[in-house]
Amino acid sequence: MKGKIEMKRKIISILLALTFVIGSSAAVFAEDSQIDYSQWDSQSAYPSDVVNTPIFAAVKFLMDKKIISGYDDGLFHADRNITRAEFTKMMVIATNNQNGMDQRPDAGFTDIENHWAKDYINTGTFLKFINGMGDGTFAPDGNVTYAQVIAIIVRSKGVTDAEMSAYGKWPDNYAKYATMYNMTGDVTVSDWDAPASRGDVAKILYRNLPK
Repeated sequence: MKGKIEMKRKIISILLALTFVIGSSAAVFAEDSQIDYSQWDSQSAYPSDVVNTPIFAAVKFLMDKKIISGYDDGLFHADRNITRAEFTKMMVIATNNQNGMDQRPDAGFTDIENHWAKDYINTGTFLKFINGMGDGTFAPDGNVTYAQVIAIIVRSKGVTDAEMSAYGKWPDNYAKYATMYNMTGDVTVSDWDAPASRGDVAKILYRNLPK
């Protein structure tokens, strides 16, 4: 009789243990099924048209620093051009000069009075890394050229146009300087007066900004 009781106890213990294991496994599987594995993609926060492309590192760096952003459609559109106003804003942010912009003196350009980038343009002019068109205008909505991109980056480092005259006349002096110091990296510039694309600007900035 005593043996039968002990046997029943063992069977009950085994059944309880199995119930616990099965229940625990079910809980684990249920928990796993609720995990959104798509969130594990560390690149999901960036435009899909740059992920797994040669410009991803550059765009990620600039977006993390709030220097550049994508479009409302969620894409980066690397082949599109950048305006002079847009690039000026990027450089003001990249050089950490966006604070107190409304206190900067008016640059005096006749075509920026009601422009969204007025404070950025006034700041960039005050810091002496951007110039106007030479006729009293800034042409904020005109495309920034490769030569202008390099010139603005070089000036932001404290190099003056007077110092650059040693390398020749505009825009050849800045093109020569950029070539000497390999400022464009793998970006091939065949026409320095051509509008710069967003992808090329991202790579050039990434190469020349402090990391």
